[in-house]
Amino acid sequence: MKNTLLALSCFLFAIIVGSPPAVAAQPLTIQINGSAVAVPPGTHVTEGQVMLPLRWAAEQLGAYSIQWDPEARDIVIKTNEDLYQISKLDYYALALEHLPEDIGEVADRIEKVSLPHSSDRDRKLVLVLDSWKEKYERRLPSLELPPPAPQIRVIVINEKQPYPRDSMLYSFENYNGHFYVPMDWLVYLFLANVNYSQATNQLSIQGPDLKEVEQHLAIIEDALMPTTPQEAMQLWGRGEQIRNGALQYAVLSPELRRQAAKRVHEAGWTTGYSSPWVGSMTVKEEKKLSDTAVEYTVTFPEETSVPPHTTATEKFVVRKLTMDGKEGWFITEMLQSSGYGLL
Repeated sequence: MKNTLLALSCFLFAIIVGSPPAVAAQPLTIQINGSAVAVPPGTHVTEGQVMLPLRWAAEQLGAYSIQWDPEARDIVIKTNEDLYQISKLDYYALALEHLPEDIGEVADRIEKVSLPHSSDRDRKLVLVLDSWKEKYERRLPSLELPPPAPQIRVIVINEKQPYPRDSMLYSFENYNGHFYVPMDWLVYLFLANVNYSQATNQLSIQGPDLKEVEQHLAIIEDALMPTTPQEAMQLWGRGEQIRNGALQYAVLSPELRRQAAKRVHEAGWTTGYSSPWVGSMTVKEEKKLSDTAVEYTVTFPEETSVPPHTTATEKFVVRKLTMDGKEGWFITEMLQSSGYGLL
């Protein structure tokens, strides 16, 4: 018995001595645009999200003014970042990843274009932490529960090139008078690329490069330039079907682009409605007005989760124009609008 206990003791001792020491968790590190920066006090990880001070993060991404209105509970952030153009590039990339092959030669041209990385299409953003979801789900009328912390609205403004970027902030923490938000809010508000590695405990934040954005836009819009009136008509319809205003913008004449830009500044690049939405477009009439102009009457079903489904109609003129030194076909007149597009 003694020999057995002695052998067991020696075995356990060998395991303890021979086992590698426990590895301490690596400290959190942050890189912004490829350069390491000091981690702000209070930054921590919860539910897989790095909680960051909003003021600090906004300044890192180019904001020059952050104002807190305690009465209205608004955080107003002013920036010179061109969110209008950056968001347009994201919408182009989203549309072109799944462009139907039957849209003329434009699909072949797009295949040769290296699409940029989109800021928010690779994964589902976490804007509300699970702990906050529980708070809101428990607020039933029949229960006398205290409400969660008062909501805050965040407004991001570029006065030179307006683009709607505001939201109610449903998940946040107040630490020493500073609001901390989940890292994915940087994607939603500033269109940055944000990645966190749990293995290395490193957060990477990449702000948009406007020069690269403009280069990508020029390449994509050149590839999208319709070479036939049918291409212009089909791209417009596809843009309405997937509620993508950038794809619609690409086939508009300069004058109609200016009109559409006013709407985008106020409402963004998403068009139409979540319900009803529109199905595939059908050409009801194609009327040749001249060698350089064609009038289209098109219809598409207005779809909802349950029938009956009604039909929407549009009528527009497509003309051959020279834009940026190249000839293409563009919509120049919207004679009858369905309300699902930019015009």
